[in-house]
Amino acid sequence: MRVLLAHGSSDSVHAEQVDTLAGKVSTLLGEAVTTAFLSDARLPAGADVLPLFLGAGVHVTRDAPALATVSNCRLLPAFGRQTDAISSLILKNAAKNSIFLLYQPAGFEALQNRLQEHGPVACLHGESSLTTVLQQQHQAGASGITVQPVLLFPGHSLARVRSMISESAIPDVTLAAVLSELDGFAELVAECFRSDK
Repeated sequence: MRVLLAHGSSDSVHAEQVDTLAGKVSTLLGEAVTTAFLSDARLPAGADVLPLFLGAGVHVTRDAPALATVSNCRLLPAFGRQTDAISSLILKNAAKNSIFLLYQPAGFEALQNRLQEHGPVACLHGESSLTTVLQQQHQAGASGITVQPVLLFPGHSLARVRSMISESAIPDVTLAAVLSELDGFAELVAECFRSDK
């Protein structure tokens, strides 16, 4: 059995989005893929578990391994370790004047290093803030700015991004799709399962 292990959210739509992704990945693999969340007490015994996290934080280093151990599962490398493939997917879909918005700097260094070669990087939590980078780009004369959220799913964080863009009062700023909405995302997740056989 294959399991996508996600963070979970108080946003009720989040679980539906993870389930939808699992369905797409299941179709691509031709085998069952189910979902689980860090709040679950146990995972299906003996499952291959893909931690669906972008950053290299405590959920990847402590929480997911502990849950896999207690459930007698095989833990695959976290999704975020696919830095080259993730950044390629983002860049393939990026608009001309994109600001790449990470959740935070800590744990996202590899993605930040790849993306900053192609445009400015901002963080939702920490420096450089989205507000600061938007202002810098506007003052530099950039127009038609697109904020590319480097977030897996829409939810509370994306709502905060929308609010920050609105409050910036900078004209002609658009918000691009989150990663799970990009063409090729489900295939990238499926490849994480395939490459670990």
